[in-house]
Amino acid sequence: MPRTVWLLAPDLYFVLVAYLAFRLDVLRSLIILFPLACILDVLSGTVLGTYPLICYGGYALIRTVAGKLPITESLYQMPLIGLAYLAVSWAVSLLLGVLEPDQLVPWSWWRMIVRALLVAAFIYPLFFGFDLVQKYSHRNYLPWNRLRLRTDNRRRRRT
Repeated sequence: MPRTVWLLAPDLYFVLVAYLAFRLDVLRSLIILFPLACILDVLSGTVLGTYPLICYGGYALIRTVAGKLPITESLYQMPLIGLAYLAVSWAVSLLLGVLEPDQLVPWSWWRMIVRALLVAAFIYPLFFGFDLVQKYSHRNYLPWNRLRLRTDNRRRRRT
């Protein structure tokens, strides 16, 4: 996991990844997730491929587990997203420790648990905001039934 300067800096992109895993289909999710992962990866200044691994791994883990559980959605969202964040962060840290021994990524359980709790705390407000954005993006701004398209010329005389 890339180290941030501030301990209480939540990774809010993971809430977006979780929202995509819960609410959208695979194609639309990947259309949003691919540029997000690329932008985060390029602008972060860490080992290339870290953020795409976190985003795609978290998406696949949440999507798989959410599809297998028979419980209603609101009961397990917060713990599932928090545990998925911890699991993906630990796996990326372990993988970077094996593949890039020079790039030592510090791992601290209490810091990661605090960040997972922060991610879990921001789930409901951000999900509400994402739902509003999705609702307003599906709104039809041009009323096609009021727009009359005429195929003939109005000035032409009919005989």
